[in-house]
Amino acid sequence: MNFHRLLHTTAIRLALHYALYYALLITLGLGVLYLATSRYVDAQMAAGLEQELTRLAQIDRQYGHDRLVAVIAVEQQTASGDNRRYYLLQSSGGQRQAGNLIDWPPGFVADNHVRNVWIEDDLIPEQLPDKDGFWPMIGTRLDDGSRLLVAQSVRQAEDLQEFILGTMAIILAVSIGLALTMGWLLGRTLLQRIDAINTTTQQVTAGELSTRIPLSGQDDEFDELASHLNTMLARIEKLLTGMRQVTDNVAHDLRRPLARVRNRIEVTLMEKRDSKEYRSALEETLEDTNELMQTFSALLEIAQAEAGSFRGEWKVVELSAMLEELGGLYLDEAEVRHKRFELQIEPNLKITGNRHLLAQAISNLLDNALKYTPDDSTIRLQAAMQADRLSLTVSDNGPGIAVDQRDKVFERFVRLEPDRSTAGNGLGLSLVKAVADLHKAELRLEDNQPGLRVVLLFNP
Repeated sequence: MNFHRLLHTTAIRLALHYALYYALLITLGLGVLYLATSRYVDAQMAAGLEQELTRLAQIDRQYGHDRLVAVIAVEQQTASGDNRRYYLLQSSGGQRQAGNLIDWPPGFVADNHVRNVWIEDDLIPEQLPDKDGFWPMIGTRLDDGSRLLVAQSVRQAEDLQEFILGTMAIILAVSIGLALTMGWLLGRTLLQRIDAINTTTQQVTAGELSTRIPLSGQDDEFDELASHLNTMLARIEKLLTGMRQVTDNVAHDLRRPLARVRNRIEVTLMEKRDSKEYRSALEETLEDTNELMQTFSALLEIAQAEAGSFRGEWKVVELSAMLEELGGLYLDEAEVRHKRFELQIEPNLKITGNRHLLAQAISNLLDNALKYTPDDSTIRLQAAMQADRLSLTVSDNGPGIAVDQRDKVFERFVRLEPDRSTAGNGLGLSLVKAVADLHKAELRLEDNQPGLRVVLLFNP
């Protein structure tokens, strides 16, 4: 994977931004933790010094000055480690009486309050390891006027602070490293998913219309996008395939009527004829051109319906009333052809759609039923609500359609062998299928025993 390209991905850029924000947030949080810890340690040391000063002052009051001196001597001898305390007992005249501090810090007031004082070299002996820095101290005046000072070494507190700072630095470094690593991995993953989409689009652009974007199986937003794109590609492939089929079919099926018109005109013009012969030739030519116009109109309607771009009005259609009107027209036609026509329509049926296309599709079904059934056949147009869907059925007791031919008859210009001698262009059921798909209706061809039953199921 191209490193330079990966660095320019949105995922990596977002990861870097979030890593920066994350680092600032972690730094702020760790800083607050550090301050809180430092204050807690300072408070603990101050409380310890106050408690120690109170204990020594109580010894002085109860047991006398000599006992206090002895206790301070024991304390400074037994003190060890980094958390040791230092003492100074000074007489009212300023003479040092006990303790391991050399002198009283300049300006320090013995008022029983803890203060941080900078330790100078002249305040503690040379052999003491704890030098330099601010020490917490507390001082008080005893009953005889002498002064008592207790100080605390900060070596342990400084070590704790250094440990905390080191730990904070490690946490910060690990956090930023993990954020960058996760961003890097995320960037690679996203780029791989996007590359799969780009590869597919390049293959489709090159003419491989059957190529589809592979799904990861994670059911995430990329799989959702890939699924929608695959649906779009399948639709485009179907439309382009249909367009090629239409082109081939138009070239094949329209060649005959066009050649017939051309030959008739040539024959008519070969010699002088009377007006009756000219009129007959023109009438035959007009009939052929009407057939051509009907074919082209049907193709246009099918193409618009399949593409979802039909420009007709889309509204609530009073289906019951429309079917009653169509039924009235086809009742007379059925009588002329010596066939029975039955109409079974529930009242107040409504559907949202295009009235013209719906009427055209139903008319095509009724035309086929009248055209391909023998005399004394029965044709039924039924419409009713079934469960939660509207069912529209056109049935007859004619020869029907074989099961293995039912999918084929929806293709353009397809006409089964027994129908070749019958007038038509093979577009009737193609238009019905396109209208059904446009209205998101289910189209079924079923056996009527005998005959064919065409069922359209519309969602309300």
